[in-house]
Amino acid sequence: MSFTEIKRREIKNYILRKIDEDEEALLAKTADAFGISGTSVKRYIDAELSAGHIGIDEKRMCGLALVFNNATFQYDMASLADREDYALYTDVLPVMSVNTNADRIWRYVLPEIFNNAIEHSEGHKIDAYIETSFLYNRVIVADDGIGIFNKIVTAMKRYGYSNPQPEDAITELYKGKFTTCPERHTGEGIFFSMRMLDRVAIVSDGILLRSGYEGEASCVRSHLLAYAMRFNRKGTVVIMQLDNETRRDLTEIFDEYSDDEKAFIKTRIPVYEACMDHDPVARSQARRLQNRLNNFEEAILDFEKVDIMGQGFADELFRVYHNEHPEVTLTPINMNEQVHKMYLHALNTKVTVPDYSDTHLTR
Repeated sequence: MSFTEIKRREIKNYILRKIDEDEEALLAKTADAFGISGTSVKRYIDAELSAGHIGIDEKRMCGLALVFNNATFQYDMASLADREDYALYTDVLPVMSVNTNADRIWRYVLPEIFNNAIEHSEGHKIDAYIETSFLYNRVIVADDGIGIFNKIVTAMKRYGYSNPQPEDAITELYKGKFTTCPERHTGEGIFFSMRMLDRVAIVSDGILLRSGYEGEASCVRSHLLAYAMRFNRKGTVVIMQLDNETRRDLTEIFDEYSDDEKAFIKTRIPVYEACMDHDPVARSQARRLQNRLNNFEEAILDFEKVDIMGQGFADELFRVYHNEHPEVTLTPINMNEQVHKMYLHALNTKVTVPDYSDTHLTR
């Protein structure tokens, strides 16, 4: 069977991804996915071994592992003032081999992350760790500052937010348009960065914001916290990952959340991640989530991974808030059957004020 170059590349990338996931049934799953023989799969694997893209690792279930090349850089923040792009062009991009889409995304994301550390962390040093493989690049940026969530909590108090917690800071970052310094920033950098990259994790003081990571929540959390601790024990660690041949287009991401004048008018909130206990059940959770939504024309509420939604949460958000802010369109997506039923219940609930004017009381 003869495949096109595009098909062969698709098979190769599939194999590499399964190796990265440590898929025990690598041969069988690849053969089944592409309708090829196990012998053909082995030839692809042998080719990747010869190319140095993967190596033998008997500790893993699949017996193989991606080969990574590592680079480390350290910067004094003072030396990067107004030159946050210096690290990008001088150190980071030269060690990457990526397509045009990925190049453009890294050129947007990395200056944003470096600038956040320089202008907001109140730290002194930034460490950058680059892990490159044939499949994807991972960049870790760590500073020694006060911590991003502490910084946001302090700003929330200044803005009049009642008793904010680090988890509330995470919710505000998911929404976007939150900045601790409105005179100089718009609060868009992290929001768009999370949607451009395949995976993002921000860790500070044992608190975790994540996007793009799949799997059981506690396992992912423990893995990312342990991974971040390898690079820094204080301040903030940002872990970013993007496929070298991504099809994601930077301009399309901006267009998805902006109007024709390029104003940031739409947000998308992962409800499972934005709610501290994952299950949105309480009115207080809804109130925290709906804070500042009136800064947007539309809020997409992504219920992926949410198993249940409480009546109080649904009523507070989809009836009370909707009635008070009809100018904000609330668009729920990825609801399972139970969550959708509660959503419809909230939409269809009519509350009337009791009228006792015609009541005749007897004594």
